Amino acid sequence: MTSETISLREKKKAKTKLALLEGCLERIGEGTFRSVLVEDICQHAEVSKVTFFKFFPQKEDLLIYFMSIWQAECYVELSNSSKRGLAAVRYIFAKVTEDGKKYPGIMLSLISFLSEQKMHPWIPTLSEAELYLLFPHEANRAEIAKVSLHDIFKQSVIEAREDGDLSPRISDEEAVILLFSMFYGAYLSAHLFRASDFMAFYEMHLKSLLK
Repeated sequence: MTSETISLREKKKAKTKLALLEGCLERIGEGTFRSVLVEDICQHAEVSKVTFFKFFPQKEDLLIYFMSIWQAECYVELSNSSKRGLAAVRYIFAKVTEDGKKYPGIMLSLISFLSEQKMHPWIPTLSEAELYLLFPHEANRAEIAKVSLHDIFKQSVIEAREDGDLSPRISDEEAVILLFSMFYGAYLSAHLFRASDFMAFYEMHLKSLLK
């Protein structure tokens, strides 16, 4: 996949979607997603509300789009590193912590949104144009589009088992579920306890998986 194989129309659509997300992230700050106005997001991207809802039928779809890009970034960063097993898991949790410093309200807004859903929402697949704009120097962009956070956690669990780091009392499937519980729950707990060190909460929860 090269820049030349992607139409200008698709590139423009991808740039607009990314600009809308950027506008949302800039405005959310320490506030909540609900407090961010669609009008302000559109002003940042210089598009109309009609265009916004063409890409995101519901405002909350922006949160899912954020998660789609976030997990893709996570996969790329891990693929370009030597981290595996629990080291990869710690990297993921550290990334949540660092991104939470930049956009304090986004993770809490995502947790709040997910708590209202009956099941985990479908994460949209990033388009070729979006992948190109986000990862222009990556050769395996088609592979990036296929990977989910569940896949990343599952692979990390398999590697941690191979490395002898996981407790034999916990199955691989249980470990993946626990990692998702930590991903959202430890962050929320740290927030509720007004902790300054979110990573310490992740480390505390990780002890439940250790051998």
